[in-house]
Amino acid sequence: MDAAGDQQLTGSPPLPPVGWWKRIRRAIVLYVLVPYLAVVVIFVVLQRKLIYRPTVADDLRVTTVGLDPQAVRDVQIQTPGGDTLNGWLLRQADGEDAVERPLVVYFPGNSLNRHERINDLREVVRCGFDVLIFDYRGYGDSSGSPSEHKLTSDAMRVWNYACQELDYEPGRIVIFGESLGGAAALSLWTSENANPPQPGALILNATFVSMPRTVAWLYPLFPFQYLLLDRWPSLERIARVAAPVVVFHGTEDDMVPVSHGRELAEAAIDGRFIKIPGAGHNEIPLLRLCAELERLELLHQ
Repeated sequence: MDAAGDQQLTGSPPLPPVGWWKRIRRAIVLYVLVPYLAVVVIFVVLQRKLIYRPTVADDLRVTTVGLDPQAVRDVQIQTPGGDTLNGWLLRQADGEDAVERPLVVYFPGNSLNRHERINDLREVVRCGFDVLIFDYRGYGDSSGSPSEHKLTSDAMRVWNYACQELDYEPGRIVIFGESLGGAAALSLWTSENANPPQPGALILNATFVSMPRTVAWLYPLFPFQYLLLDRWPSLERIARVAAPVVVFHGTEDDMVPVSHGRELAEAAIDGRFIKIPGAGHNEIPLLRLCAELERLELLHQ
């Protein structure tokens, strides 16, 4: 009996031609594997441009943007590498000596510049605090380009500026950081820093435990978390903070899961977690922030 007869008797379907499998494998490589690898390569090459999303401005000096020079003062830090960090010191426009009021050192999130945050900054001033804010390198009208190493060194420069140049007492300073700004604030407590700051308190909002875990949560199908140049290990650093820590996080945050905020608060020596129902990323009610600032009782010292 011939082969065709054998197939009819056994009921087995005819085998597809060998070339058919080759075409399937080629299609998988061309239309799945190659695009996948291309995305990974693009991320590796451009990751800092994809992670850091600055809003750039030519000139944010107080007089240029039309702010009251009695309420807002231009401040500036020169880095050893020649970059310039530009910022503002905000205070009540009543002639009161700035050093008599407690200070919030504000580390902003990963978008907008200080001018686009002016309403939030003014609200903190109305709570009775002065506010010091600098735009990161490459943000606003600050020069240079951002990286974890640069922002970490700049965070210490900002702290030293507040204490040494502006003469605020460390215990009357509250460090506030939102999202990326929280990671930048926590970089003050790196393991390499033998003399970390001793502020009155640290307040975080929508901050991640680390960049790899955040990237893995956002892009679970890609190995981006293993390829990051900037890792921002906030969970490790917060355990070194001796000051009281308050962590805000919205339950509807689609950039950083609320579990990150809870982990950070639990890892702190003196931490408190405040969940904001229905709030998204960085959506902290300013009334809640002011209430926490008042609760610290720095206004009465």
